[in-house]
Amino acid sequence: MPDRTVIDRIEAFALSCAVDGGPVSSLAPMPVRNGLLLRMTASDGAWGWGEAWCNYPPKGNLAKLALLEDPIGPAVLGRSGDDWSALRPCLEADLARMIIHTGEPGPFAHCLAALDMAAADLAARRQGVGLSTMLGDAPDRRVRVYASTPGVDGIETLAARLSEQGHSGLKLKVGFDAARDHSVLSRFRENDPVGMYLGVDANQNWTVGQAIEAIAELSKFDLSFVEEPISAHASAADWGRLARNAACPLAAGENILSEAAFANHVDDGSLRIIQPDVAKWGGISGCMAAGRHALDRGAGVTLHYMGTALGLAASFHALAALGGGGRVELDANPNPLRTDLGPIDLRPVEGFVPVPQGDGIGFVPDTGALDRFCIGRCEVK
Repeated sequence: MPDRTVIDRIEAFALSCAVDGGPVSSLAPMPVRNGLLLRMTASDGAWGWGEAWCNYPPKGNLAKLALLEDPIGPAVLGRSGDDWSALRPCLEADLARMIIHTGEPGPFAHCLAALDMAAADLAARRQGVGLSTMLGDAPDRRVRVYASTPGVDGIETLAARLSEQGHSGLKLKVGFDAARDHSVLSRFRENDPVGMYLGVDANQNWTVGQAIEAIAELSKFDLSFVEEPISAHASAADWGRLARNAACPLAAGENILSEAAFANHVDDGSLRIIQPDVAKWGGISGCMAAGRHALDRGAGVTLHYMGTALGLAASFHALAALGGGGRVELDANPNPLRTDLGPIDLRPVEGFVPVPQGDGIGFVPDTGALDRFCIGRCEVK
């Protein structure tokens, strides 16, 4: 019997670039686009890439780079490289005390999501198949997307411009003030003859009472979902009260950090659409588990994503394997880490983009682009 393979090397790259016209939400503007990528190598030479979420704060990617260098990276070395889906749960258990002690459950979750993604990419490349093929039977070859957070200057022409670009849906930010939110949605719908798929995102900015009032007013604009109307950590009672009084589907997921929490929201009916993020919690294995549970119980799955091309490619594969008719969030703002990191087809046709072909996630960062955008790196071996 051959010796088992083990993980023997991790390389991580913190990427950053300043942009004009980055996303703006009620939470904060995003004038700097960040990325944190890692390459995991096993003792048999197999390798895979992953991405950790790091939109905020502006230097959060450097903080997580340090976490990967120590203590997370050393805890990964020597572990089995054969069962990709076991890596993250084992690390979560083994690092549980450290996560509590440091008070950094989010940053640890983001790093472990990147490792899970890299392990999945590695496993699919080792098998010589695309990630979606490894994850599911007869995966879709294309997935629906929606244009995320386009600027609202010139809102009267936005529907026409997005349609010309091949989009069939979008998400707009709300949660600023009631008059502004109503005006933006009203002017958009007045100039949207085809009735595009339309979601809104409040970024947790309302109390339950405010959310009930706002959703009652905004639901007249035929909303496909309202994302994070209240705190992601609000009680089950608060989410349940809001769901019972909401005239359109509630959605959340980017700030949900366990499979059980996703399941509870689906099972009690407080979320009709879940939005896991492959770079923020759970990686590929967590996204697939939460997504399958939701679909089995009649809820929808729309993948949250706002990062580089790497995690976007992985998101396409995950949704292709899940099926269910959901969408992947496709950032509509300038981000060279999405468009210039390596070849990937992000041009929608009637709202669909192709799933990247080739082994694994079908995407590898260009070494020149890595060097150009890199502001810090580490190697653990």
